[in-house]
Amino acid sequence: MTWDRELVERLLSRTDPSALLPSRRSGEAARIEQPLDLIACVQLDDSRADLWYVIVRDARGVSYGVPCVVSGKALRRAAPGDGAAEALLSCVVESDAGSIERPLSVIRWHAERCSGERGFEVDQTNELVVVGERAVVKWLLHPTSEEQPAPRRLAALADAGFTGTPQPWGLVSIKEADADVLIATVIAYVADAQDGWEWAVGDVRSLALGETDESTALRSIPQIGTLVAEMHLAFAAGGRSIATDAEAEGWSIEAADDLRDAALRTQWTRLIEQEVALIPGFVGTTIIDVHGDLHIGQVLRSSRDDGLSIIDFDGSPTRSPEQRLARQPAGRDVAGMLASLDHVGRVVLHRTEGLDEGQRARVHDWIAAAQRGFLDSYLSRLAEVGEESLLDARLVRTFQLQQECREFIYAARYLPHWRYAPEGALAALLGSEFERPSITMRERHET
Repeated sequence: MTWDRELVERLLSRTDPSALLPSRRSGEAARIEQPLDLIACVQLDDSRADLWYVIVRDARGVSYGVPCVVSGKALRRAAPGDGAAEALLSCVVESDAGSIERPLSVIRWHAERCSGERGFEVDQTNELVVVGERAVVKWLLHPTSEEQPAPRRLAALADAGFTGTPQPWGLVSIKEADADVLIATVIAYVADAQDGWEWAVGDVRSLALGETDESTALRSIPQIGTLVAEMHLAFAAGGRSIATDAEAEGWSIEAADDLRDAALRTQWTRLIEQEVALIPGFVGTTIIDVHGDLHIGQVLRSSRDDGLSIIDFDGSPTRSPEQRLARQPAGRDVAGMLASLDHVGRVVLHRTEGLDEGQRARVHDWIAAAQRGFLDSYLSRLAEVGEESLLDARLVRTFQLQQECREFIYAARYLPHWRYAPEGALAALLGSEFERPSITMRERHET
């Protein structure tokens, strides 16, 4: 592939930084500080002199990955229909024939030629483009040369025969200095599917309005518990270890930092401090690779057969690559899913006008039933294969409280109106006694 760094630098110097980010990231664009330095660039298609991929770094040292097109005498971010995702997918296809030249490199599991692009607004951090209704290209907003969790996670799941995630097609990197920087992932597109913030919210809203019953609104929850357990068993098959004093202390420090940054009311802070103080005592718990950012939005459901699949193994965007790569207790993922099931109910309560007391009660009942159903099916699957110890249930409540702190931080930084969700969730967690999953598991197997 031919590329002209001087040409791209001239175009970049005339470019409004806001034109380089997805339109929904206007808040992020406003924080970019000029000048922009060109870190890497590559022409995506030999036949398209106007189609490029660049990595730029602003005056703060923040890097941005940008599929872009030449627009007049400047650059703008490529929109679905401009052909950037199609060109990237062609690179994945051609890599099998060894025809991809540096500075691009590809790890390929599967690929086929597809055409036609459309946006896919699911990921809140990166940008997704559906190509030919067959593949999803995820452009990473902040590419880095540091090792990323997704390649290792996807390979481990594939090696273990886990089929609960869309088929991975490939990983594409660009050369920066002496390192390969992951810029995009490609996975199979699951047709006629919605993410959990759509289907679960829809189920609970229908329940609240009396359009469906609780059994129907809960039908997918046990499947999620089983699917997450299968994912953890697959990760454990690739290796497990025992948490050291240093690792437990690191979790404690991290939780304390999140609590501080959440800036909660004093009474809540004191209660959560008591929970965080217990974390160093959990040294010795089993740790494995985990999803790292597990919530209901990472679960796709097919409208054709209600089949479920887990997506997005990049880990939490608020954590460093080192933190996202580190093995963690399985309870980290379990807590994230429990928190998001609560948030589904909060979304329905907040966004559905005119609910009466009885209708609101149905939503609160769904939250409790969904959390119990998820835990029961998760723990049952572990018990079936003698792996109950994979979950140290003592950590779940503490990690759930920490997750709510992170939701407050996210709301303060990016989405102020989201605060209502962790507000309601923390009020429920701290305002009444919460049934711990360790007790649930013991009592169930004793009976």
